[in-house]
Amino acid sequence: MEIRAYYEGYLDDAMDTMGNMMDYALNTCGMNGEDFFYMFLASGTARQFELGNPRYLAGMTGAEIVREIVLREKGTELNEPEEYELDKSPEYWCGWILAYYQWRTCRSFQRIRQIVSIEEILWMYPTHHEADEEHFVDTMNRLYQRRHTKTYLRQRMEAAWISREELSAQTGIPCETIRELEEDDSKIALIDARSLFQISKVLGCTMEDLMEY
Repeated sequence: MEIRAYYEGYLDDAMDTMGNMMDYALNTCGMNGEDFFYMFLASGTARQFELGNPRYLAGMTGAEIVREIVLREKGTELNEPEEYELDKSPEYWCGWILAYYQWRTCRSFQRIRQIVSIEEILWMYPTHHEADEEHFVDTMNRLYQRRHTKTYLRQRMEAAWISREELSAQTGIPCETIRELEEDDSKIALIDARSLFQISKVLGCTMEDLMEY
């Protein structure tokens, strides 16, 4: 069972804020969706949404968040006025539904972005924007299952250019156990915290980065 970072009562605010954020960035400022979302991740703002930081969920407007991100990442101040249409745009829906999916599944925005692009989500707008949010969740989960072909442990090992033999030697965990963890995504939830910490320390990531959910 997922333990969500913030109470459901804040969800509507989070969804509206992220919707306005995407609308302002892509429509008002004319930014590329993929480029902006990369900055959203790199700036740490995405993590603040995941943690349920009220400053971002409800304390700032979408435009204020975009301005903060762009200033932090590019050193550029945006001066475009904050204007939103009464009829919500596909870009608004993109941010709105992403906020819901992240809260609903507890998957990080980084992991979601690894599976589906902003462009693909915008393509879903005609068939999903009038449907219940769970319809989008089902579609995304099917994409996730189809495209998530390597465990996060294997991905991290490949990124670090470390073999299971080397990881075993550096952590003291039997090579056969490493192989099972690397190949079966259900095994990582069964390993003890100390071993998981040792693996994450060698791979230069957090324990959460290795968990499958």
